[in-house]
Amino acid sequence: MLIFLGLLSILSFLFSYTFDPFEVNVDEHKIDYIWILFIHAFYPLPIAYLYFTILNWIVKDDSRWTLGKELRCLLIILIIIGIVSFLIRDLIYDNPNNWSLQYLFEEIRNSLLVGGLLLIIMLPLNLERLIYKHSKSLKNLKLRTPTAKIEQQLIQISTKTEQYQLDIQQFLFAKVESNYTEIYIYDGSEVKKGLFRITLKDLEQHLQQFPHIYKTHRSYLVNLHKITTCVGNAQGYQLSLKNYSKTVPVSRSKLTTFNAYFSNKT
Repeated sequence: MLIFLGLLSILSFLFSYTFDPFEVNVDEHKIDYIWILFIHAFYPLPIAYLYFTILNWIVKDDSRWTLGKELRCLLIILIIIGIVSFLIRDLIYDNPNNWSLQYLFEEIRNSLLVGGLLLIIMLPLNLERLIYKHSKSLKNLKLRTPTAKIEQQLIQISTKTEQYQLDIQQFLFAKVESNYTEIYIYDGSEVKKGLFRITLKDLEQHLQQFPHIYKTHRSYLVNLHKITTCVGNAQGYQLSLKNYSKTVPVSRSKLTTFNAYFSNKT
């Protein structure tokens, strides 16, 4: 993310320096124009980084993330950048009307125009880059599942309010759902879902003796022996599991260790 934001800042600086898209009054400048362009191009970087850091902390399940939500977040960031640009006008410009509503509107407008133009160019390119990168890494990945029949393996799961047994051979995946965890199993005839009052972290600890039970995402714990196919997208991978019609995600932060698991099996 820092590389992407840094590239946007550089492009913003070059765009403003080359095309000078907004009318400026040099007599009002407290510092050289080149430094004003530099400030306007690079101060949004820490703002955007902080915003996305907080967003990643708040959003637990980014597998439900959509392009619409991403565009809405980018719009909010550009508005915040415009507001901050208005607040620092006194540091840059010697103008008695720095705190007027007119300049507040202008700073937000300018941020939306320049930022929006650069994002229209950069987002599709970055999307294609991520899809190509993740799809390419899959070409060298050989998914292997056990061919020999494995005996039933029952694990006792204990919480403060519940006790139940989980057959590892039936386990497909577990998913965070509010304060609960959904556990999906295939009992030989159908996929069943159970809702249990246990955190995904606690469930992971109960199953830590099984290296093929892997946390592919902050909200998902998956039985890697049940994978049938894997495809790459901008967010990482999408896994298809045996006997299950939907897909489960592998987040970008988990790709390296996920790939290493199957590389060690080859």
